[in-house]
Amino acid sequence: MNGFLTLYVPNKDCLGGLIENHEKWTNEAQVLLTEIGGGATAFPPVDGTWRRPDGSDLWEQTRLAYTYIDPDKLAANMSRLRAFLHRFGRETNQGEVVFEFDGWFWSIVKYDQPAEG
Repeated sequence: MNGFLTLYVPNKDCLGGLIENHEKWTNEAQVLLTEIGGGATAFPPVDGTWRRPDGSDLWEQTRLAYTYIDPDKLAANMSRLRAFLHRFGRETNQGEVVFEFDGWFWSIVKYDQPAEG
């Protein structure tokens, strides 16, 4: 299986507050994607909207980071990818974390608890 993996990194939390360390999250996503595909690209911010559960819309600036995957490297980094997506959701108070993989759009709305340590 070969395809693209795209991570969406919005600049706001679910309440509309700015994420202060947004660039750090984008950089971390790009480093992880480089491990998975041998290189990654992040687009400048694009306008995005998210429909909140209450029906209101949140306007945000979203960075898209993507890579063409190497299947073996993806398999070797699957737990890191999952941990990153769930940590981003928890630590930046996201109502939903989304990513695209091989033509499919995926959404995470419940996040794993942080690992003890």
